[in-house]
Amino acid sequence: MNMIKSLRWKFVLIATAAVIAIIAGVLGLINTITYIHMTDQVNSVLSYISQNSGRIPRKVPVDDSSWFNNTNWSDDTPEFSYQIRFFSVIVNPAGYVREINIKNIAAFTEHEAIEYAQTTVQKGKNTGFFKKDRASYAYMITKRNDGDFLIVIMDCTHDVDAVKAFMRYSLLVGIACVLLYIVILTALSKLPLKPFIRNMENQKRFITNAGHELKTPIAIISTNAEAIALINGKNQWTESILKQVKRLSNLINDLVMLSKMGERSYADLNITKFDLSETITTIVTSFQQMAKDQDKKLFSNIKAPIYIQSDAKCIYELVNILVDNAVKYCDDKGTIDIILRQNKKKTAIISVINDYAAGANIDYSRFFERFYRGDESHNSQKKGYGIGLSIAEELTELINGKINVSYTKGKIIFTVKINNSVL
Repeated sequence: MNMIKSLRWKFVLIATAAVIAIIAGVLGLINTITYIHMTDQVNSVLSYISQNSGRIPRKVPVDDSSWFNNTNWSDDTPEFSYQIRFFSVIVNPAGYVREINIKNIAAFTEHEAIEYAQTTVQKGKNTGFFKKDRASYAYMITKRNDGDFLIVIMDCTHDVDAVKAFMRYSLLVGIACVLLYIVILTALSKLPLKPFIRNMENQKRFITNAGHELKTPIAIISTNAEAIALINGKNQWTESILKQVKRLSNLINDLVMLSKMGERSYADLNITKFDLSETITTIVTSFQQMAKDQDKKLFSNIKAPIYIQSDAKCIYELVNILVDNAVKYCDDKGTIDIILRQNKKKTAIISVINDYAAGANIDYSRFFERFYRGDESHNSQKKGYGIGLSIAEELTELINGKINVSYTKGKIIFTVKINNSVL
């Protein structure tokens, strides 16, 4: 069921990421259009004032130069000339002020108007915005026919604040929509996964039932082969039959165990306090002869005593799989290291390391997939079906631990962390 939970959360995560991308794109586009529209409106008014030598006639025949060809609000507003707050300054190329008009603004004295006009010129741009206290102003610099420069500075606080408020509210609405979407999607995410869950349960049930059904004929074949060997003596045929029967029996047992593993939960475990150091030492000792027979060196560095509160049988099976895997796939005359330690958070950390020169350029993210083997040729000299590491991952998740694999300097390293279980 851990796989189903993982699949469900990946589904929620991917769907949420897609929605966030869409909402961010739409809101970004709308806010960009709103900002451009506001700047077009402001520049349109500034351009109109500049065309009238820094003044606004009572009748307002403003041309619509909006980027989106929207109707300019000033065309339909009789109060337009009274609402616009601005001042203008005319300077010659040497910077001498020829004329100043501050009749339409109250926030600037003549001195301040000249000072801010000089500041806008120093920015090197013909149009732009700046802040004074809490107000926002837009400016436009145009060159007159006589060579002088006309600087128009207009109060646009209302326009800028309106755009900022729109951006702020759209962001809040976007966040609210995403949160609401996550809640609804999480609540409904089980529905599309139901057929998949049902298929997985049927598959597990089939594997369990088929495994039990196959055990009987395999046992008969094994018994008959042993009887033939007993009556007629052992030969290559009977040995081959018994070897393949044992291989098939192990495969069936592993498949049944893997199938049952997915049906178990933490509540099904037999949680007891036991000495993890002693358990791992026992496992390492049991593999010493196998490693010696294969001309490999098996070392251990086990800190003792480390007690944990967990299922001893699961831990034993987990470490047994990893050590068996390390001995099996270790390079000839290579070294296997089993390390047990605990960190400052009292997390038990088990590391199983073995030489594996051919381990470079392998996709280790697939190592825990069922039936995956790094040896794509499925070399029969390496016994295994690609199930052991899947069982190890299931066991680790069952005891609320974490397992990962890495490769460095010619060594493959499996690390198991059992969190918050050390007493």
